[in-house]
Amino acid sequence: MFLDPIKKNNKFISMYKNPSIKNIADIKIKSINKLSNNAGYYFIIYISPINNNDIINELIDFDKEIMNTIETNSMKWFNKEFTINEISELYNKSFCNQTKTISVILTKKQINNMMYNNKKVTDIEDTINFLNTNKKCVINISIEYYGLYIYSETTSNKWVIKTLDITNIDDEDSIISIEDLIDNYCERVSNIKRRSIDKLQKFRDNIEIINKNIISIDNLSELLKSKDTTNKANINNHLIKLSELILKQEEAIKNSI
Repeated sequence: MFLDPIKKNNKFISMYKNPSIKNIADIKIKSINKLSNNAGYYFIIYISPINNNDIINELIDFDKEIMNTIETNSMKWFNKEFTINEISELYNKSFCNQTKTISVILTKKQINNMMYNNKKVTDIEDTINFLNTNKKCVINISIEYYGLYIYSETTSNKWVIKTLDITNIDDEDSIISIEDLIDNYCERVSNIKRRSIDKLQKFRDNIEIINKNIISIDNLSELLKSKDTTNKANINNHLIKLSELILKQEEAIKNSI
């Protein structure tokens, strides 16, 4: 879901609430360029349909969703109603289906994890130097949608790299054994399962709290509607309790997102 655009300098920026992560296997980097503000780099990457057909379809559908969102909200956002044809001319798609490419951004602020030959790395400049000088490598990434940038005559989608996993297949000394690779992935699977189970338990606990709050809110509401509730002190106490429950419920709902 897109949030209302915020004007910044010569553009409007619409952030996307709760963006999903796209995991892309075996990408090919077509080009690497430094951002104009020197805060990081932007890549043009090729996404192979062989390994990523589902992801490609998701990206194509996402572009359609963005265009429909602009059409639906154009009057609210810009005080002008755009037709879908006008939006098609204005909108630059995230994913080019003809070349199978997409532009993504790598910054220290947004990256969560970088791996090189199964070892964690932290220096972006070293990573860029390696990618510029070594072409024989397997690269897997995960990207997240950052937001839609709307200019007077065009638009720009911002996708940021959240994880970057590089395996150098050109350096025999750097190639890890199959056993080590399997062990590492088993460990990563164990970690993600543990985190998932913990998260699910928190969701279950929160759902239980939400359900209990609903019952309490309904009970108090019925008491307030009751004709027998004539005592002003009782009414005031009920209203205070109801207000507290509503605030607790809003916090519980927020934590469940």
